[in-house]
Amino acid sequence: MALILIVDDEESDRALASAILERAGHETFVAGGGEEALRQYLDEGVDVVITDLEMPDVHGFELIAILREFDPAPAVIAVSGTGAFQLHMAEALGAMLTLRKPIDPEMLLDTLHRALSQRSGPDESLRSG
Repeated sequence: MALILIVDDEESDRALASAILERAGHETFVAGGGEEALRQYLDEGVDVVITDLEMPDVHGFELIAILREFDPAPAVIAVSGTGAFQLHMAEALGAMLTLRKPIDPEMLLDTLHRALSQRSGPDESLRSG
């Protein structure tokens, strides 16, 4: 089981991703924006942050850059429905992997698995339930 923070200003997108990941046995936390996400990250110590890029308070690019400063930094998966350029920019800023909206459940789970297996450091293995 992994601890996953889902950041998206669209409630339906947060709920969908959370339901998919929880059905797969993971624990999820949700945030509607970047500021709330940072508070959740500091409070919960998550393994992976899945963040939308287009958000009103703190852009996903900013959130990714801030999260990269933490030690250890979480694995970050960037999500966008606006196109490939934004996803490439997210990778350049430190996102480990990217996904396009609308979210495909199998792709989400596959991407999460890849992010968890690519994590470096002492916490790279999945947490036991």
